[in-house]
Amino acid sequence: MTRYLSIGLSLLLALLSDVKSVPSAHAQQPVASFYYDERGNVTRQEQDTNNDSKMDRWIYYNRQGQIERVEQDVNFDGKADVTVYYESGKAVRQEIASKQDGQIDTWLYLNAKGEIERKGQDSDRSGKPTIWVYYLNGQPARSEESGKSNRTTYFKDGKISRVEEDTNGDGKAESFSYFENGQLVRKELDRKHVGKIDLWGYYQAGRLIKQEEDLHGNGKVSRVVYFQGDEVIRRDEDTAQRGRMDMIETFAQGRLMKRLRDAKGIGKWDTVFYFHDNQLVREERDTNGDGIFDLRILYENGQIVAQEADTNNDRRVDVWVNFHNGEQAEQLEDQKYQGKITARYIFKGGQVVGQEQLANVEPPRASLPFAPVEEALQSMTSYSPSMTGDRRTATATPGIESGAEMK
Repeated sequence: MTRYLSIGLSLLLALLSDVKSVPSAHAQQPVASFYYDERGNVTRQEQDTNNDSKMDRWIYYNRQGQIERVEQDVNFDGKADVTVYYESGKAVRQEIASKQDGQIDTWLYLNAKGEIERKGQDSDRSGKPTIWVYYLNGQPARSEESGKSNRTTYFKDGKISRVEEDTNGDGKAESFSYFENGQLVRKELDRKHVGKIDLWGYYQAGRLIKQEEDLHGNGKVSRVVYFQGDEVIRRDEDTAQRGRMDMIETFAQGRLMKRLRDAKGIGKWDTVFYFHDNQLVREERDTNGDGIFDLRILYENGQIVAQEADTNNDRRVDVWVNFHNGEQAEQLEDQKYQGKITARYIFKGGQVVGQEQLANVEPPRASLPFAPVEEALQSMTSYSPSMTGDRRTATATPGIESGAEMK
């Protein structure tokens, strides 16, 4: 669009400045060829502007001797590429074949001051304008585009400030893009064409960094996705439609790494899941709601293989449970809370079938102490890009021009 405009303006200025006054029929040694009517009035002037002995500018006059049209061959192939139309001696319209193939694809309309007030462009070679740009004080103020989608672009200080698009031809825009200093910063979509925005995208340096989604059509954000580059790095969701986020997930290289849940739905985070190669490998729960994890569940190939628990709230494991083929087989207990096993229980079919007291036996494996739930929350919520200029506030945190895949 800008390229066409610069060509048009430069040619227009050249044509306006170089057109000569109409000589009389008896002028001596003309610098161009002149054509006259039966009354001796000049009707056309032809000029050779590059001295190659070929005419490349044609100027047409009305009966009053005023210029009514000027044609210019820009690439000197014998065909006019630019035509300027005049009324009462003033240029009012310019037509340009910007590809220099003889087909007009750009139209400029001028006001009484000689300033561009609108420009039409043929973007699909249909022979008529499909894009209209409207100007105010010499600067683009708005553009409208027709075709597969109808698009209106608004400008501020010569830069794009907003784009509205009607993609289904119902006469109502459902896509809204907002710009600052010519850069896309926010995009809103009405994907269901019901007059309500249900998807918001936020951008930095032209890249999508955060996306908010109304999954239930109630006007509330129920899913937030964060991006880094082209990859999803975090996703927050209100899965129970309670009006607050109850799940946070983090990703690395498109793979799920951790998931934090408010499993009880009471507004408190209480369960965290750990994944490797998209397989669940560990789960930790805060079973008593004191803000400290106290139950750990270990998985292999989708089955529980072990559990660890803190029964006296000192954050140290004092119960170890082992499973066989998904069923509880053994439970080891540190009943003195000294880090040594003092009791062993054998299970079969979910029932205790044997037990024994042990003399301070070492635990079956080294177990990490339990951590506060807040630590898991902070590590996951800090896993997002910075967002300066974000105009919306999420209650906590698919797609707009990202292409990111969550595997």
